[in-house]
Amino acid sequence: MARPTTPLLSREKVFDAALALVDGTGSFTMPRLAAELGVSASSLYHHVPGGRAEVVEGVRAVVSRPFAVLRAAEGEPWPEFAQRWARAYRRSMAAHPRVVPLLAAQTVSSPEVLAGYEALAQVLERAGADGRAVVHVITVLDCLVLGSALDAGAPVEVWADGGAATPAMGRALRAVTGEAGDRSAEAFELGLASLLGGLGAVVDRPR
Repeated sequence: MARPTTPLLSREKVFDAALALVDGTGSFTMPRLAAELGVSASSLYHHVPGGRAEVVEGVRAVVSRPFAVLRAAEGEPWPEFAQRWARAYRRSMAAHPRVVPLLAAQTVSSPEVLAGYEALAQVLERAGADGRAVVHVITVLDCLVLGSALDAGAPVEVWADGGAATPAMGRALRAVTGEAGDRSAEAFELGLASLLGGLGAVVDRPR
């Protein structure tokens, strides 16, 4: 029997199929992934010998492409680049909120994604931040982005109106109801502006 002219399986197909499973079910297993791709487990491991951990990093690279390719313009102030970086990062993750817990549970090792973090680290370093400050700033932005991405996948009604038992919260919820726009996105922008203002004291602290 003649062999197919194009491979039946590729790393890209594996990662895309795994992402589709996570989007649909919240997770994946290697046997289920092999079944979805219509291949044997041995064939799957031939393409991803690192198994589940390698697939997770491949999924991370696929989801993260829009922010991982960002680079600072010549002379761009660190807050402006950090803002662009965080917004692109959130858009990437908010499109696939179910993937966030999966990615957060594993060390980031994807070269493409690490390059995106490196771009932000270099900008912060040029602004005068020491290594400790760089890690803290990136950690804080990571927490905001990933939390907001999870919030983007939350129910429209996050909090029930408790009526007379929670009058202040009830008034707040009724004030938001009917407003145009995305509550999650608006809250993210508020958090980002607040964080960047506060992080300036960390980055610009005299050494």
